[in-house]
Amino acid sequence: MKRIACVLIIGLQVIPYSISAQKAVEVNSNITDVVIYLDAASITRKAQVNLSEGRTKISFTGLSPYIDFKTINIKTPEGVSIESINHSNNYLSKKDKNEEAEMLSKKLTNLEAQQKAISTSISVVNEEINFLNDNRSISGKNEAVSVQTLKDASNFYGSRIKELRFRSLELSEQLNEINKKTEETRRQLSIINSKPNSPTGEIEVLLETTSPKNEVPIVVSYLVKNAGWFPRYDIKANSLDRPLTLVYKANIRQETKEDWKNVKVKLTNSEPNVSGVAPALKPYLLNYGLLPPRYGKIVNVVQGRVTDTQGNPLPGTNIVISGTSIGTIADTDGKYSINIPTDANSLTFSMVGFKSRTLPINSNTINVVMEEDEVMLEEVTVVAYGIASDDYDRSRKSEVKKEAPKPKITGGAVTESGIIEKPTSVEFELEKPYSFESENKSQDVKLLTYEIPAEFKYSTTPKVDKGAYLWVNIPEWEMYNLLDGEANVFFENTFTSSTLIDTRKALDTLKLSLGVDKSISVKREKVKEITKKQLIGSSKEETRGWKITIKNNKIQDIRITVLDQIPVSVNEEIKVTLLEKTNATVTPDTGEVRWELTIPAGQFKELILTYSVRYPKNRNLFVE
Repeated sequence: MKRIACVLIIGLQVIPYSISAQKAVEVNSNITDVVIYLDAASITRKAQVNLSEGRTKISFTGLSPYIDFKTINIKTPEGVSIESINHSNNYLSKKDKNEEAEMLSKKLTNLEAQQKAISTSISVVNEEINFLNDNRSISGKNEAVSVQTLKDASNFYGSRIKELRFRSLELSEQLNEINKKTEETRRQLSIINSKPNSPTGEIEVLLETTSPKNEVPIVVSYLVKNAGWFPRYDIKANSLDRPLTLVYKANIRQETKEDWKNVKVKLTNSEPNVSGVAPALKPYLLNYGLLPPRYGKIVNVVQGRVTDTQGNPLPGTNIVISGTSIGTIADTDGKYSINIPTDANSLTFSMVGFKSRTLPINSNTINVVMEEDEVMLEEVTVVAYGIASDDYDRSRKSEVKKEAPKPKITGGAVTESGIIEKPTSVEFELEKPYSFESENKSQDVKLLTYEIPAEFKYSTTPKVDKGAYLWVNIPEWEMYNLLDGEANVFFENTFTSSTLIDTRKALDTLKLSLGVDKSISVKREKVKEITKKQLIGSSKEETRGWKITIKNNKIQDIRITVLDQIPVSVNEEIKVTLLEKTNATVTPDTGEVRWELTIPAGQFKELILTYSVRYPKNRNLFVE
C-alpha cells in the first residue's frame, strides 16, 4: 500500500548525552496544508527559526497526540542539516476538552441558579395563594358586614387569585424550559468528560549549520489518524427527459486535537498506508432434497445507536461499510442510519478514544457499545543525516491527464484544474482555504456540481419485491471521478429516497437505483387453472403458471424491465419445460426470464409465465 513520505534514514549515530540533553527552543508553527485521506490526514506545518552556529535543538509543540512517527518528514533549506528527530507525547501539558468543559460547567451553574430562582418564585406565589384561601371569610363581631365591603373583597380576591395563578403557570413553563436545557447541558458535559484526556504531541529536531542564520524556513509534515472523509451525493432530476444534476459532496471529520485554520485542503481516495437498493434473483437449482431459493428479509438499510459502556451516546462515531468508502456519522443521540449494498458483509465503528469494532450485517438494527481505549504511544527517536525528500513533489510528476471528454461542472468548491487524476487515485484540491475545528462533528463541503446526460428506465422483480424501481444509466461515468457512497434522491425538488452509488461492478455505464416509483403498480399471482399435478406413465408432471400485471399510472410512457425465473434442473431425471413466456428472453444457465416493455401512459400489460417439471413418480420433489 502507498505510504506517506517519511524521513530518509541514511545512518544511525548515538548522540552524546550533553547534546541530547540540550534544552530545545520552542518554535511557533502554523498548519498550512492538509491532505485528507479516507481514514487519515497528512498535516504540513511551517515555521521560521533563528539558528546559531553549530547545533540547535528546536521543538514543535502543541501537536496532535495521534502522529504516526514513521511518517514524520522534515524539510530544511540548503546549508542546514538534520542531525536527529525525536517524537514524543507530553502528558504533563494535555491538550484536551478543558475549554469546552469549562464553558459547559459555567453554563450548567447558571442554569441551576435559574432553576433555584424560578422555584423560589413559584413557592412565593403558592404561599400567597394559600394565604388568600385561608383568609377568605369576612365577618364582624359587633357589626354587620356591608354589601359593598363583601363586593370589594370578592373583586380583590378574584382578580388577585387569577393574577397569581397565571403567574404560577408562566413560571412553571419557564422552569420546564430551564430543566430541558439543564438536562441537555449535563448530557453534553457527561459526553465530554467520558472521553479520556489526550496528551500533546511534540517533535524535537536537532539542526546543524556552519554559520548563524536568521528566519530559516522549516517545514514539517506527518500523518495523523482520527480524521478522514467520505463522499456523499445529491441526485436531482426534474424530469425523465432532462439531464441529471449530481452534487458531489465531501463529509469531512477531524478529531486530531489540533484545529485547521484557513488551510489549503486536498481530498484523496488513496490510502496513506498501505434504500433504494433493488433486489437480485438467485439461481433456482432443482434437484431432490433442494428447496427453491429463499428471499428472506433483505437488509437494505441498517440503523442503530452507538453508546459507551455507561450507556451514554457517542455522537460523531464514524460508521463505514468495511472495504468501501460508504459511511455515515452518528448524530447527537448516538443514532445512525446507513444504506447497505447487496454484497456488504460488515460495518466498522470507530471513535477517538475508543476501540474500533467491526460487526457482521445480519439485521436491520445494530446497536453498538464502544469500549474505551487508552492510547499509549512510546517516545521514539529517529536519527537522520541530510535533507528529507518530499514525496509530494515527486507524486505530482506522475499525474495523468485524462484525454476523455470533460464533464460539465456548474458549481462547487473545486474547479476543473483542482481535479488531479493519478494512476491509482484522484485528488480534489479546494480552490479556497478552509477551516476545520477538532471536534466530534462532521462538516459537509460541496465539491462539484455536474450536469449529466442520463437515460431513465424502470425495473421490477415481482417474485421478490412488487416495487417498480427507477434506474438511471450514466454513460462514461469514469470522467466524473465518482467514489462509492450514499446518495439522496430528489425528484421535482422533493426528496424521494436514498440510494447507493456503487462503482465496484460498473462497466461502461453506471447504473443507479433511484428507489421505488409508487405510481407504477405490479402484481404477480398464481394462475390456478394452469397449476396442477398429474401422473404420465412412470413420471409425475407438475405445471406452474404465473400472471404478472404491470400498470403505468403516470402521465408519460415508461420503459420497464421485468424479471422472473424458471427452475434449472441439475439432475438428468428432472426435466423442466418452458410452456409460455409472452415474448420474454430466457437465460438457460440461470433460468432468468426477462421482458423489455414499453407501457403507454395510463395503460397496463399482462405477462404469462408457464412451465412444467417432469420427474420419476417414485421420487418426491418440491416445486414452488
